[in-house]
Amino acid sequence: MMISVQGNNPYAKFYKEVTNMQRVIALEGAHNFRDMGGYETTDGRKVKYGVFYRSDELSGLSPKDIEMLKSLNIKTIFDYRSNQEAQLKPDPTLPNVIYELQPAIAEDQHHRMNMSFGPEGEEKQGNFLESLAQNDFFKTFRADAYMRELYSKLPLNNASYKRLMEIIQMPEHLGILHHCTAGKDRTGVGAALILLVLGVSEQAVMEDYLLTNETMRDFNQKLLGQIAEHANDAVLNNFSHLLDVKEELMEAVFRTIKENYGTYDAYFAEEFGLTEEKRELLKANSLQ
Repeated sequence: MMISVQGNNPYAKFYKEVTNMQRVIALEGAHNFRDMGGYETTDGRKVKYGVFYRSDELSGLSPKDIEMLKSLNIKTIFDYRSNQEAQLKPDPTLPNVIYELQPAIAEDQHHRMNMSFGPEGEEKQGNFLESLAQNDFFKTFRADAYMRELYSKLPLNNASYKRLMEIIQMPEHLGILHHCTAGKDRTGVGAALILLVLGVSEQAVMEDYLLTNETMRDFNQKLLGQIAEHANDAVLNNFSHLLDVKEELMEAVFRTIKENYGTYDAYFAEEFGLTEEKRELLKANSLQ
């Protein structure tokens, strides 16, 4: 499968026809589950497979999916969702797997959007989408601006990512599966930080990030189709901005880090206490 590249995309030459989709692990109850291994670092090594996994929410996993997860040697599940999200759609309990909930976005930021989280069940989901689309908030809400602001803030002074950087330094906690609801924003930034601290290039980080548009394409199109039955074009456009991932959002992460710290080395050292010695040990455990 070729990842579509439109317009003047500076990352086009880094796209791969098959290798990216081979990272995707097909599950019945999740859409965006994949292995982060295989990306090359600037010193010529590669991220090991089976060490870092990323995903969307796990509450819908089937018994077959659970058996698949058991075979992946996952030792830690790291959840970026809010307490409310996790209570409504709890992760499955896996034997001998540590579960840690560390919200990456403050509760008040969810409340800014004046929306609850979708309920289980097709009929309830339909009613939820109708009420959401007709909510006056979404008639004036600027999703594109909200997402840019969110991505600009996520990398700085974030307790969730600070804990993530602690955990990935502990070999006994690897492999780690980190996830949020769609596996694209909170997880996208977390994945970017993991790859950057290992020495993966910005271009490859962007490649991993944009893969979500392929893995979530069918689900998002179905969701937008359901919303379109109850919403005008402006509301539908807002929802589209909330569902897709875009280069400009990850570029906001890169820019925020460099504007505040100058270099990634300084960022990881000062924001997370990851000295050169600690990073080399992390790389020794995570790269091949």
